[in-house]
Amino acid sequence: MTLYLTAILPPAPLSEEIDDIRKEISSKYNIHAALKPPVHITLYKPLKIPSAQEKHLIQMLKPVSLLHNPFKQELQNYDSFNNKTLFVNCVKEPLLNNLQKDISAVYLKNNIDPEEVKSNSTFHPHITIAYRDVSPEIFIELWAEFKNRKLKRSFTIDRFTLLKHDGKKWQPLEEYLLKKPEELKLF
Repeated sequence: MTLYLTAILPPAPLSEEIDDIRKEISSKYNIHAALKPPVHITLYKPLKIPSAQEKHLIQMLKPVSLLHNPFKQELQNYDSFNNKTLFVNCVKEPLLNNLQKDISAVYLKNNIDPEEVKSNSTFHPHITIAYRDVSPEIFIELWAEFKNRKLKRSFTIDRFTLLKHDGKKWQPLEEYLLKKPEELKLF
């Protein structure tokens, strides 16, 4: 069984900027879990799938890219989950929600994730900068530092990526460029 993750990887300059924030937090608070994955927005949670199904997995996601055009995504400030996870907030963007729903539908239709419920209404796009190894005491300090800290960036989402875990870290396996075909003109 191999782990796969479907995600948006922001462009390098933005990823590096957010990674610098993760490194700042790691150094200051001695927490490291958030440094392991690449900077990303999860579109579908990590899944364990037999390696033999990898080619099928790559193929079944291809049609999703033809349903969407590139779009702009805003990032604004910081937020948290469960007094344990700190993240860069993604401003609500219906086009991102639609992309995520289409990817979830592919996994559901192909019975890739039998435990997944039919509607993924809990999608809350974000870029994690601290989680898992954050103690409640550290979180209080971290949140005090970041709750009023400002950040405003944007980037164009023009692709999504299927990543594969090699046993040590996530590696991009396949990129899917968003390129909805134009309507065919008959006359």
